[in-house]
Amino acid sequence: MQLQSLLFTLPFLTAVLASPAPAEAAPVAAVHPIGYGQQLQNNDQANHWVVWIEGKSACPNSRTLSRLVDSPCGHTFYFDNQPYHLADCGSDNEPRRVVQPGGKSQSCSRDNRKITCHGSTHDIVKHGKCG
Repeated sequence: MQLQSLLFTLPFLTAVLASPAPAEAAPVAAVHPIGYGQQLQNNDQANHWVVWIEGKSACPNSRTLSRLVDSPCGHTFYFDNQPYHLADCGSDNEPRRVVQPGGKSQSCSRDNRKITCHGSTHDIVKHGKCG
């Protein structure tokens, strides 16, 4: 009887052992907090919205989004090949949140101060940070 049981379960056991191991999940991209503000651009001498990775040097690592009189929301920008965009801008054009890789969003808070840049790069007036 035991031999018959063993012979009955042997094909199932062989199939389970022969199955490949499950693939590992792809690594999740690092999500960065984002700083945002305004900066005079040399090409048109107008202030533009700029963004950078909060906690890292904003000069010269910022991304230019749009003129300051226009909303910065909805403009996609990239850090580490990952897309971000500011969202929920009020009538003052200030963003209320940032949408990060994978669709997760983080709220923004005001943080006004001047960031001094060097050389021909104009200083940045920081408005806030998100994440």
